[in-house]
Amino acid sequence: MPHYQKRQENEYGQPIGFDIATPQAQVPQQDLNGSTVCLRQLTSSNLTQTRLEQLWQVIQTEVDHQCWTYLTYDAPQSLQQLQQFLNSQFNFANAVHYLIELNQHIVGWVAFLNIRPEHQAIEIGNVYFSHAMKRSTAATETIYLLLQEACSLGYRRVEWKCDELNVPSKQAALRYGFQFEGVFRQDRIYKQRNRNTAWFSILDEEWSVLKYAYMAWLHADNFDQEGKQKQRLKDLMVQ
Repeated sequence: MPHYQKRQENEYGQPIGFDIATPQAQVPQQDLNGSTVCLRQLTSSNLTQTRLEQLWQVIQTEVDHQCWTYLTYDAPQSLQQLQQFLNSQFNFANAVHYLIELNQHIVGWVAFLNIRPEHQAIEIGNVYFSHAMKRSTAATETIYLLLQEACSLGYRRVEWKCDELNVPSKQAALRYGFQFEGVFRQDRIYKQRNRNTAWFSILDEEWSVLKYAYMAWLHADNFDQEGKQKQRLKDLMVQ
């Protein structure tokens, strides 16, 4: 039986959930360093002019605006507007944003959202993986670092949510090991259109197994001299 389905009985013979030994998780407070990518917490001190200009460069050189379709905001139209986005931390409550640094250049951002330490639940979201991250291990290592950090801080549940029509995001969630939980119909409105939200999650007991698949995939031995993977992450997860 999966751990989350375990139960006990109270004095009335009613089934109730199992006891939680640790009452609260910790809030993420540090940069996350991997072998190919670093996640820099978005703070006024971390948002240097150089990093801002690097990020603006990758935004300007996107082939088209497809990457902005399912985000709640459109692409920044100027360096000044981008700075306003980042300085305000996107006005998200209970969130921690990170700048993604690859080869000493900022190439995107990602966030922990809906941080609920009292429920030991957290979400990975507001993802902007630019074209500079294509065909690299950066995206996968970014998710690995976030999952590892969340579980090490005591979170029992990590969520991934996206527009039900966002096929690439849904495929990414499954590739990263998230389990599909269902669709919240007419969940919200953004950009003056309806959104049905697909929900995915990874639980702490699942991560205790999945992390070894990530570590094996990210290992240098899993890539040939041209940087192509020898084994897919999905295949490693079922071994």
